[in-house]
Amino acid sequence: MKRTLIATLFNETDNVSRWWDCLKLQTVLPDEIVIVDGGSQDGTWEKLQELARQSSVPVKLEQRRCNIAQGRNRAIQLTDAEILAATDAGSFPEREWFDEITRPLLANPALDFTGGRSVPLAETVFQKFLRQEEPGEDPESTALPNLPSSRNTAFRRQAWQDVGGYPEWLTLAAEDLLFTHELKKVGKKYFFNPRAVVYWEERGTEQAFFKMFYRNAYGSAEAQFDWPYFRRRMIIALCPPLLLLSRHRFQYLKFRYLKNYSSARGWLDGKWRGHHPPPGWKRVDGVLLSPEAQTCLAKND
Repeated sequence: MKRTLIATLFNETDNVSRWWDCLKLQTVLPDEIVIVDGGSQDGTWEKLQELARQSSVPVKLEQRRCNIAQGRNRAIQLTDAEILAATDAGSFPEREWFDEITRPLLANPALDFTGGRSVPLAETVFQKFLRQEEPGEDPESTALPNLPSSRNTAFRRQAWQDVGGYPEWLTLAAEDLLFTHELKKVGKKYFFNPRAVVYWEERGTEQAFFKMFYRNAYGSAEAQFDWPYFRRRMIIALCPPLLLLSRHRFQYLKFRYLKNYSSARGWLDGKWRGHHPPPGWKRVDGVLLSPEAQTCLAKND
C-alpha cells in the first residue's frame, strides 16, 4: 500500500535543509514526497528544488500562493497514495518516525488516522525560558493527547475525503484542529503511537511567540472552538491583577499578561472579523462539520 509524505512550507530557508536531512535518514522511506510551497520569497523554494534533485525517492514540488489548508489539500491531490503522513518543515522527525506513524494503518485496516508525540526543542535562551515558563509535553510521557496536529499525523485518503479535506476557508490557523475533530466526530478510528516522535522548534523571539498565540486564537474562533479557554484569557487581559492569584505569583508577570492578551485579542478578531463557515457547514455537538462530514455521519448513524 503506497505511503506518501506530504508537507507545506513558507519561508523556511533556515530550517529546510535540516528538515530534509531528517527525512532522508528515515529508517523506512516514503514511497513519495509531495511538498507545496505557499509562495516563499526567502530562497526556500530554490533550496528545496536543489534538495529534491538529490532525493532517492520520487519528489513532487509545487509552488502556489495559498493558505496552509489549501497547501495540504493540494499536496494530497498530487498523489494517489492511500496512506498519507503529514509533517511541517519547522519540525524534525526522529529516524523511525515515518515507519511508526504509518505502520499502525498498514497493520490494522480498522484504523483511520494516527498521531505521535510532538516535543518542543529548547536550543536558544528564549526557547529555554519558554520551557521553564511553559513546560509543554514530557518527552517520556505516553499519555494519550486529545488529537494530533498535522506536524505529526497520518491518515487514510478515504478518511480525508469523507470529511471534505482540510477546511480551506480558515484564515490563519486551526485547520488541523478542525480536520481531526471532524474525523473523530464522524467515527473515524484513532491510534496514538508514542514512538512516533517529532521535535518542533519554538518561536525564537517574544514577538514571534505572541504572534503565534494570536494566530492560533484567531483560527480557533473562526472554527468556533474553545470559548471557555479563551474566556479565561480574556478575563485576565481585562483584569491583569488576577495574575497575582496564579501559582507563579510574582514570576514573569509581563510576559504572561502579554500571552493572555495576544490570545484574547486573536480570539476577538477571529470572532468578529474572521471568515464565517461556508454554506452547508453545520455545528453538531460543538463541532463544525462540512457537508461531506455530515453525510458521513448520517451514514454511520
